[in-house]
Amino acid sequence: MFTPSSPDWQPEPEPQNSLDRLIKKAAEDPSVQGEMFRKLMAANLHIYVPPHPELVGEHMRSTEEGFSWCTYLDAEGAFAAVFTSLVCARYELRSLKDDGKPKPMICELPADVLFGFLNDGLTTVRVLAAGGGTLKLQPRAVQGLMEGKFTHNRVTDDGGAKQAVTLTHVADEKVPMKLRQGIRVFCARNRVPIGVYVFHQLDEKTGQYPGNDLRVLLWLRSADNDFYNDFCLMAQRLTPPNKEFYCGVVLSDDIQAVEFLQKQKPIWPIFKPE
Repeated sequence: MFTPSSPDWQPEPEPQNSLDRLIKKAAEDPSVQGEMFRKLMAANLHIYVPPHPELVGEHMRSTEEGFSWCTYLDAEGAFAAVFTSLVCARYELRSLKDDGKPKPMICELPADVLFGFLNDGLTTVRVLAAGGGTLKLQPRAVQGLMEGKFTHNRVTDDGGAKQAVTLTHVADEKVPMKLRQGIRVFCARNRVPIGVYVFHQLDEKTGQYPGNDLRVLLWLRSADNDFYNDFCLMAQRLTPPNKEFYCGVVLSDDIQAVEFLQKQKPIWPIFKPE
C-alpha cells in the first residue's frame, strides 16, 4: 500500500467528467440512471489486457476476431474491470499485487465495441469511475445494455397490439412510499407528462384484482422516448420485489384513453382539494 510519505503515493483522482459524477450519484438517485447509461455508451472506456508488446499503438479489431481481457476476483466472484478514464485505470493499476509478472496493459475502446466483446453471457462487469463510483453489471445486464434496454426504451415498444383491459385506480397511500416519492420528484424535475396514474389490472379468469401489480400510465403530449426510458428505470428500481411494475403511455390524441384518465386522480401532479 502506498502512503502519503511514499515517493510513489498519489491521491485518488477526482471525477474527470460528468459520467464519473453520474455513476456515483446513480447509486443513491435512480432518477439519473438513464442519463448515466447514455453517457456511458457514448464514452471511450478502458480495460486491462494481458501484456502483449505487439499491441502497443492503434489497431483495428472486430468482435468476431475475439478479444482477451484481464479478470479479477473478490468476495462476490470474478469480474472484468472497466474504467471511465485513463487516469482512473492508471491509478487502480498501482494497487494490483506485485507477483513478479508483467503488469497488464491498458486498452481504450469505444463503449459499444468494448461491451460487444464483454457481452458473452458469462462476464460480470464493474465500471469504475474516478471519485469512487462503481457500476456493477451482471451478464444479463450487459446484454440488456447492448440491446438498448437501459438507454433506448421506446414509447412504442408495447410488445404488440393493444388489448382492452379493466383497471382500477390505486389510491396514493397504497402506492409504495419510495415509488410514490420517486415519481413525484422525478416528474417535478422533468416536467414532461401531463399526468401520471397508477392502477391494478383485473384478472379476467378470477374476476378479482390481485393487487400485486403496479400499472403506471403516463399521459404525454407526444412521444418522449428519453423520458419514458428514464422514468421506467427509476420506477423499476423503486418498485418493491413483491410487486410487478408495468408502464404504458397515453398520448393526447388518444381521445378515449384521455377521457378515461381525466376521471382519475393522478399521483402527479398533486392537486390540492379546493
